Amino acid sequence: MTHRWLWLRALAILAVAAFVFWQRMATGQPGPYEARELAVMGGEARGGKEILEDLARGQGAGVYHLEAEGDVAPDAGVEKIIGVTLSKDRGMLGVFRRGDGQPVVLATLDTLPLQEVKVVQLETGRNAVLIRELLDESFGAYFLSTFYALYTWEDGKLQEIWRKVAGNEERWNKKWLAQGEGWQGVSEQVTTDFTRSEGKLAIKTISNQTLWSAPAATGPRTKVQSRTVTHTYRWEPAWKAMVMAEGRVNAATALKERRGNKYVDRLQLAAGEKVAVLEDEDLLAWLRPGEPSYWRVKVRNGQVGYILKSYLDLQPGP
Repeated sequence: MTHRWLWLRALAILAVAAFVFWQRMATGQPGPYEARELAVMGGEARGGKEILEDLARGQGAGVYHLEAEGDVAPDAGVEKIIGVTLSKDRGMLGVFRRGDGQPVVLATLDTLPLQEVKVVQLETGRNAVLIRELLDESFGAYFLSTFYALYTWEDGKLQEIWRKVAGNEERWNKKWLAQGEGWQGVSEQVTTDFTRSEGKLAIKTISNQTLWSAPAATGPRTKVQSRTVTHTYRWEPAWKAMVMAEGRVNAATALKERRGNKYVDRLQLAAGEKVAVLEDEDLLAWLRPGEPSYWRVKVRNGQVGYILKSYLDLQPGP
């Protein structure tokens, strides 16, 4: 009975996962960023902070972790940054003040399992924490993705200023979309170059994206369409973000936020308002012609959201 129950439970989990994935596809909102958000939901990873504190004190022998050092917080001195993978789906990052006594935790972040932790310079006198995360949801319809993320110290905590897919594989059964037999998926391989421009951090990415089909989930793939997309992000202190460009709203419209599978209005933007463009959100529109294409932007009050591309005129230079 025990084995039968475990088998039924596994089958139920797979069915729910397939249904959720089908809902995302049917409403036009699949993507690795959404999958990451779902993966880190659910509160603080249990025991993670205690494990980080033990590692900061030089204890926790045998626990695999990543460390970096740098002046991240505004207080004088160099901080220790520690990242630990707690399970297949969870990780945690901690920033500790070093001193003569015991290390003091300044901030923690829930993350996915971590592959890289380092400190990079944004500009003279200001640093950021760079991490690379792994999302491994490799069963049935799945995501296998890696992400870069940058955090800088703002208002007493780490604030995200940039996030980018570093590699992504996802697939789904075409029957779930009433598209016939076989499987379909998206492959995205990204080359990331961290450099400097006028004394500030600049990041150039080259993304090779392919939509493929295959008779079986792991069978030979037939390339349907592919493209290469290049973007450059620059640290802009005035926006407190890595920025692709600046733009002006050309007609009154809404700044939107994503709630589950929908874009909903968050606040109204007036014609002529200036925004910072953080990311080009056009992958879905490329995969499925007719879907709306968005910019992810930051407005002057610090809020981040989405704006339809037709409502924004890009300005030359960041």
